[in-house]
Amino acid sequence: MRKKISVILVAALSLAGVVGFTTPSFASDWDKAGKILTGLEGVRILTGGRFDLIGNMFKINKEFEPEWQTRVVHRHKNKNKVKQHYCTHRTWVPHYVWKKKYVPRHTEYDDRYGEVIVEGHYIKYQVEQGGKWITTCRR
Repeated sequence: MRKKISVILVAALSLAGVVGFTTPSFASDWDKAGKILTGLEGVRILTGGRFDLIGNMFKINKEFEPEWQTRVVHRHKNKNKVKQHYCTHRTWVPHYVWKKKYVPRHTEYDDRYGEVIVEGHYIKYQVEQGGKWITTCRR
């Protein structure tokens, strides 16, 4: 049964392609269609995916859920009771490394001693180098 449906579908699409090339189309027609599709896509982006006309037509919508939301399932002693909640609090945890820098010989001014000569030396300081996101659950 599925094979017959797929053969009919391929034949219909082939026929539509041949007929589509024989009918005249103008650039202004495609321009209008492009503006309409751009407007629909803009509305989808502004609403965060909640309003998706094309996705609803073709049944390709997914439930809107940010990629960083994770679902946590807690099982209790009673196996039939399952509690689900979303962990939605993300915290950035930076990774710091120590850097070492050479400061050459220079002079500085001090209120008590006047001009002071400081010999060349190394200084150490921390720099953020990457990090990671940690998702925590707040109940």
